[in-house]
Amino acid sequence: MKIGIFTEYFEHDKNSAGRHMSDLVRELSKSSETIDVFTLYKYANSSSFDDLNNVQIHSLNVDAKAKNKSLIKRFFIELSISFKALLVILRIRKHSYFDVLIWYSPTIFWAPIIKLLNFFKKAHKYLILRDIFPQWAVDLQVLKKNSLQHKVLRSFESLQYRTADVIAIQTEGNRSHFDNMPSISKKIRILRTWYDSNSLDINLPNIISEKIPKNKKVLLYAGNLGLAQDQELLLKIINKMQDQDEFVFLLVGLKDSDRNSVKNYSDIQGLKNLIILDSLDHKYMDALCKRCFLGIFSLDKRHTTHNIPGKFLQYISSGLPVFGLCGQGDIVNLINQKGFGRTYLGNKDDEAVEIIKDLSKDIENGIIDSKVLKRYIKEELSTKYAVRDIRQSITR
Repeated sequence: MKIGIFTEYFEHDKNSAGRHMSDLVRELSKSSETIDVFTLYKYANSSSFDDLNNVQIHSLNVDAKAKNKSLIKRFFIELSISFKALLVILRIRKHSYFDVLIWYSPTIFWAPIIKLLNFFKKAHKYLILRDIFPQWAVDLQVLKKNSLQHKVLRSFESLQYRTADVIAIQTEGNRSHFDNMPSISKKIRILRTWYDSNSLDINLPNIISEKIPKNKKVLLYAGNLGLAQDQELLLKIINKMQDQDEFVFLLVGLKDSDRNSVKNYSDIQGLKNLIILDSLDHKYMDALCKRCFLGIFSLDKRHTTHNIPGKFLQYISSGLPVFGLCGQGDIVNLINQKGFGRTYLGNKDDEAVEIIKDLSKDIENGIIDSKVLKRYIKEELSTKYAVRDIRQSITR
């Protein structure tokens, strides 16, 4: 099959979405005639896919700093992506080429180009839906429900649902979002978030390794820490644990705006138990996890949709127990049922601190087995299983 893949993030992005889509493309390439990847941001020409003759990567040359723009500016930037994609596709003469079209959302603005390409040539249209937007923005009061902005974004959300032949969601819990959309709900399939755990054994660069204390229990938080992740609660926990000398918090890969607010808080409170590092290349993340004691993720409890954070998968694939700050949902059930760590559903920093201390004792006593964590990824969330499920849906 000739496959066209449309994704906001790809190999050069140091986030879970970039890694997920890169791993998926590499696995798909093993059984596809050609794959053309269309991604937003412009980077250096070097690519980890140069060894694959059947994969071509096309950047739409959106400025990577667009990710940090205001919501209004980002709206107009993302509104233009289908037009930019069309220009690239016309230039390479592939407007009537693809058998399968796969697009990865959180961005809801790929639908116009998918619909147009399907006009030129009938293709199977497969939507991978990670974050359900704009619902999460309403949950977190970034958008007011039924405002003009919300209605405009809902129209684009609805367009991508109508355009897709299959809508792949992460968890059973997200089916409820489509309860009032009978014509859409029949398109729903479960595609569990995949993770390629076959990483290279690479040591951390010395400049990074030297910043990580060897005589403390390092509590790692990797990735974004903004509004959607309840930054305030985690910072209160860090502040509350200043007198716990055995622990130190390591925050890696914060966006510029989040990093600035965290540093401001740290300076005001005089935090001595906090280390902040820039984003790391994916190839170093396993080595970083091996230097840490516990992995932390955080989701704002106002979310009504369900999410399996990429950082959670990174942690358990490295055998790192997890502590989740989150509301009720599929991720809570998974952690509790599988014994991957603990979760806290409240908003009081002192209660969260006690759970961390109890979890620390469980880890020290060997109650949580790192081999079980690693085995779960390999046996249930392998990238090859995701590709199998996608191909079954395509050929159904």
